[in-house]
Amino acid sequence: MTGRAHADGVEMTVHPGGALESLHLTESALRRPDLATTILRVVDAATADANRRARHLIGAVPAHLLGLDCPETTEATTPETWRAQ
Repeated sequence: MTGRAHADGVEMTVHPGGALESLHLTESALRRPDLATTILRVVDAATADANRRARHLIGAVPAHLLGLDCPETTEATTPETWRAQ
């Protein structure tokens, strides 16, 4: 089960919780000064899609019992050392 999102030449597929399956960047995306921000926005959208699909599939079973209790955004899991200074 995966979630997908795309914007501004960035296309991403992730599993619930945000584990990356695929990332595709166009040439124009590579030239964008806001590429990192775009990638984070797309991964957030794809993760939300994957998480929504997982919640629908598991129904009333609490997500934490299945190990799917995860942050709503990737920013919450990004180490401080990876962030732009």
